[in-house]
Amino acid sequence: MNMPVGPGNDRRMESPGYKKSFRIALLASSDDEREELTDALQVNSMGHDLLIFEDPDQLFEALDAACTDHVSGRSSLPNLLMIALDDGKWSNADILARVKQTPTLKAMPVIVFYRHSTSPNTPELYRLGAASVIHMPLRFEGLVQIVQVMEDYWFKVASPFSV
Repeated sequence: MNMPVGPGNDRRMESPGYKKSFRIALLASSDDEREELTDALQVNSMGHDLLIFEDPDQLFEALDAACTDHVSGRSSLPNLLMIALDDGKWSNADILARVKQTPTLKAMPVIVFYRHSTSPNTPELYRLGAASVIHMPLRFEGLVQIVQVMEDYWFKVASPFSV
């Protein structure tokens, strides 16, 4: 099943040497952060399906559909959720709490990115179940390095989330 993310938003990053493809859901309300994170993931090009969402309602619609598919025996759930939210209506904590309240999604790792200009409530984010809270560096090269380490850990070292 294709998650309803809109035309052009479901991207496949190809990598000839990587054997298993994982699904990464990225929620970023800012065009700049969405582009930076997408570019950093594509630089590493590990063959993942990248599902891009610009608003939480769109993300939750897709996750609800994936949970329904899971119940019927087809799994299209993401293996990892990345949040970089700069939205007045929703906070990172709101998104994280809603994800972790859904039994099928509770174990999914969620990584929260934030800019230096924002001050996240890091203890609350970890209490709610964030796998990591990461400061986005000012330089793109720094973000590429962070994403590489993150991908190496979540997809090569740790056992990936799947149900």
